Amino acid sequence: MTIRIELWVDGRLVDGAEEWWDYIEASVPDGEEVGFPLLRRVDPYGDVLFERDELGALAAEVRRLLPRALEQARLSLEKLADLCDKGSLGSASELRFIGD
Repeated sequence: MTIRIELWVDGRLVDGAEEWWDYIEASVPDGEEVGFPLLRRVDPYGDVLFERDELGALAAEVRRLLPRALEQARLSLEKLADLCDKGSLGSASELRFIGD
């Protein structure tokens, strides 16, 4: 299932992507000890918003997942990390995940 990701900075849509979330979701290992709480918040059937102060932590989770992710998910994860980095530069940023 695809999910739309939008980066809003200072009230303007500045970047985004539409990604196949199933591959990313399948790449996140099960178990609380592994710790991907931010990625687990994303629901392909709902909407999730990450504020600017969460984007650095989300990018770190994504980069920690990248080496063990399914091959099909890696480009999407790299794009997601880039969106987080861009959002961290703005004063009022939001990364919105818009599901089905």
